[in-house]
Amino acid sequence: MWRALLVLLLLPGAAHATDIVDATGRAVPIPDHVARILPAGPPAGVLLLALAPDLMLGYPGDLSREQRAFLSPEAAALPKVPRLTGREDVSEQVRALKPDLIIDYGDVTPAYIDLAKKTRETLGVPTILLDGSLAKAPEVLLGLGHALHRDARAEDLARLVAKELAAVSAPAPGAKPRGVVYVRGVESLRAVAPDVGASEVFTLGHWNVLSPPGSGSFRPVTLEQIAALDPDELIFSDERMRRVVAMSEAWRALRAVREGHAYIAPAVPFGWIEEPPSLNRLLGLMWLAGRGGDGIAPMASELGHVLFGHTPTSAQIQALLESTAPLPP
Repeated sequence: MWRALLVLLLLPGAAHATDIVDATGRAVPIPDHVARILPAGPPAGVLLLALAPDLMLGYPGDLSREQRAFLSPEAAALPKVPRLTGREDVSEQVRALKPDLIIDYGDVTPAYIDLAKKTRETLGVPTILLDGSLAKAPEVLLGLGHALHRDARAEDLARLVAKELAAVSAPAPGAKPRGVVYVRGVESLRAVAPDVGASEVFTLGHWNVLSPPGSGSFRPVTLEQIAALDPDELIFSDERMRRVVAMSEAWRALRAVREGHAYIAPAVPFGWIEEPPSLNRLLGLMWLAGRGGDGIAPMASELGHVLFGHTPTSAQIQALLESTAPLPP
């Protein structure tokens, strides 16, 4: 099974044994001995933290002390490196790092395709764009793992992801899809739109994403609009919303809050729902599938150990149990 998936990403009969066909359809020759990889953005950073932290030049962003505490010592010690997917030109900083390979992982849009092409042409460094869909993660892991000579590690990760995807592949017989509103922010609230990359964990879990009319992956939303949507589940990405809800009768009057179905999405070591959109979302998928409460400990232990090389301590598990409890009405 795993080798059959592998051919979806590797180019058979190519001149280079490690040529890889990325999400743009380009055959990119990968150096046979890659020792210095630069992740273009946080999604690629998380992918590499799981697959090959020893090959990373660093993580493209700030990692808090709490985040580092949920990673392996090797991953936690990585320095911050420039982010290619940001708005600043970091070409000179990247040249100074002398990467053997640059990896981007995420949405396959014209903008990111152009970025991968421009990066390769400007810096002269092999640059690949991999499809960041969680559903395609087993294929991506196997292909990249083979190119980086991390086959055994890639197979372990791919097997875990495939197992968890299979666990939610079909809804329970007779189950009614849960309506959910997922909200970013505190003052200027934005709700995730249905059928976009940021809402993939809900789609995979057969939830019905509710959002006001509009365009874009996240749409402006008000308390009144959320009340009109009347979701079964209400999930916030920002911990500060815990206090906002506690101090507001209007928020506590929402049905989801009254019935104990309003939550703050966990965010260690990374966001469980969509920030960044990478393998960390596997935690959210399992959480939404009902493995919360008493199931948090074994879930977080297994996924934390396999994905990030760290088995959460009892204190970390207790903190997760508290953070995943419903907001009080």
